[in-house]
Amino acid sequence: MNCCTQDRGLNQVFTSDIARREAKQFRKKGLNKRDRQLLRALTQRSVQGVTVLEVGGGVGGTEIELLKAGAAHTTDVDIAQAYVQGARELAQSLGFGDVSEQRVLDFAHAADQVEAADIVIMNRVVCCYPHMPALVAPAAQHARKLLALVFPREAWWMHIGARVINFGMWLMRRDFRFFVHPHQAIIDVVTGNGLRATHDRFSGPWRTMLFERNSD
Repeated sequence: MNCCTQDRGLNQVFTSDIARREAKQFRKKGLNKRDRQLLRALTQRSVQGVTVLEVGGGVGGTEIELLKAGAAHTTDVDIAQAYVQGARELAQSLGFGDVSEQRVLDFAHAADQVEAADIVIMNRVVCCYPHMPALVAPAAQHARKLLALVFPREAWWMHIGARVINFGMWLMRRDFRFFVHPHQAIIDVVTGNGLRATHDRFSGPWRTMLFERNSD
């Protein structure tokens, strides 16, 4: 799971061991099936020469694949320090250190410290933050052309799953919590910032939506 924003126990959950394991998996097999679907949706549009901002990018696998596909530069911001370090090491080891940047940053509270990009990605990140508009609105505002969101299905079994996850975190005395936000509320925040939905797909427990900047 890729998450960011306020610490909220994220540095306890997303540790150096997890980052190393995910980086090793990417080197061996590339992106997982779900992230390949997101990549295909993005690369069906031209990514040649674009800039990319990913909020909560994990070890940066999607960014690397977009650079391979022709993106000019990627920026990854994440509150999980282990992920930022892992993403930096992975990019450098694969020869993309000069065209990528990784920063420890709470995007919901410090988005003004990050430049806008042609493409903004939040892949399984909205679920990590209790106040959804504080995270989604600046993401939409930073997207010059395209915003990609992956967030949990709004289904009864997902709500039950969230309660189970959160109870487990409570038992372990960790601050991390998992949220299933109303889909229409997410869409309203994005469209209210001048974008329109152009791709919508459900896969397992997740919904993937792409929004493009209105031309008028």
